[in-house]
Amino acid sequence: MKNKFQILLWLSILFFIVIFSYLSIRRYKTLNSYYYDLGIMNQVVYNTSQDRFLEMTNQDLKKNVSRLAIHFDPILALFAPFYKIYEGPEVLLIGQVIILGLGALAVFLISQKVLKKNLISLVFSLTYLFYFAIQRAVLFDFHAVTLTTTFFLFAIYFQELKKWTWFYFFIFLTLLTKEHVGLVVFFLGIYLFLVKKERKTGIITAILGLIFFFTTVYFIIPYFRGGEHFATGYFIDIKSRLPNIMKDGINYAKLMISPLFYSLFSPLTLLISLPEWAINILSINSNQRSIYFHYNSIIVAFLFYSLILGYKNFDKIIKNKIIKKLFFVIFIAVNIYSIYLYNPIPDFVKQPVNYKDIDRTKSESIKSWVNKLKDENIKVATTPKLAPFFTNRRFYYNFLYDSAFASMGITEYRIIKDEINKYRLADYVIINKQEVKQRLNNKFYNKLKNDVDYQMIFFDNQEIEVYKKI
Repeated sequence: MKNKFQILLWLSILFFIVIFSYLSIRRYKTLNSYYYDLGIMNQVVYNTSQDRFLEMTNQDLKKNVSRLAIHFDPILALFAPFYKIYEGPEVLLIGQVIILGLGALAVFLISQKVLKKNLISLVFSLTYLFYFAIQRAVLFDFHAVTLTTTFFLFAIYFQELKKWTWFYFFIFLTLLTKEHVGLVVFFLGIYLFLVKKERKTGIITAILGLIFFFTTVYFIIPYFRGGEHFATGYFIDIKSRLPNIMKDGINYAKLMISPLFYSLFSPLTLLISLPEWAINILSINSNQRSIYFHYNSIIVAFLFYSLILGYKNFDKIIKNKIIKKLFFVIFIAVNIYSIYLYNPIPDFVKQPVNYKDIDRTKSESIKSWVNKLKDENIKVATTPKLAPFFTNRRFYYNFLYDSAFASMGITEYRIIKDEINKYRLADYVIINKQEVKQRLNNKFYNKLKNDVDYQMIFFDNQEIEVYKKI
């Protein structure tokens, strides 16, 4: 069959989209998603669809602000028209899966252009779809920066074709996903200038990336926030943390690169994403070096570009066919083992996802209160896992606190002082008691129960409670 590789590719992409759309929606429906970040993203896109461009309720400032006060990710606005058809997080989750799945097509096209080998191109595309950082990112709610994996890969493909209009189109899309993407675009420009000898494109790309980074980080975000970028606190005490930084950095690099070890044969290409490596490794937020989150998305694009170029370099360096075949067998074996260790699916893996059904009574209680409080002007606070259900509104307040604060060394005293009274801005507070059993969370819960300004108006036997301001 003439197009058998393309057919197998598209079937694989379609299978990926169907499976991970189902799983990501099931994750949210079974109370495994959170306010950080699916609830936030849903509110931003919902408000945009209601002609309130990128508006969200900021938990720290206790008022509604532009999303640009937190991150520069205006690409969220592109999802707003779909909310005219259906209002809900499903739009974001399915959209993310589709875009990330199409990254496999970009890998195939780059590989075909560089290697001119259909079978190897298909293998690398399947490697992409099974790579743990892809599968884990697509199951961790929705984040605009996750989309950069595909956008950068298509930018790379059109760079290989020297179709610069399309190259800049996809670079522009990457810049709409997060403020620090500009640093990687800057390094990409340097790479194009020095390695690819694309002098004009390299200079333009590098300048564009640098200007974008400084403009968003030091002007746009501070303007909307009224102060410096919140993440500057992630990079304190680097000198005192240096031994741990080096240890964590080495382990992180080994984890990310080992299944794609051919990429080591194209080290200059790996260096394009050096700013993202540095941000993740130097941060005090250990989540940025975890396999379970979205922080690896930019790195993944250049790992796969390096994989393709590295395979080509390896093929040139090594003349012995037996050694070549042996290395390729090792590559397949390492990837299968990596899938077993780190992937969320299929079933035989070590840590498979298992989103268990919630009790029917609990589910009906949530649906009932979503309907009762559907007026977007009612101010609502909920525990984090309920947030995605209740953020289709102008004002929303997260009950409890962001557990990521623990990794930043924020004390319990400060958490209570800064966070415990934020729910008092809400007209209704909805509690999933399963989320308040931990000691610190229980202090928030007890504060609400003893608040004379709030009265419990509903509870079921499956841990949903509703309080109304009186």
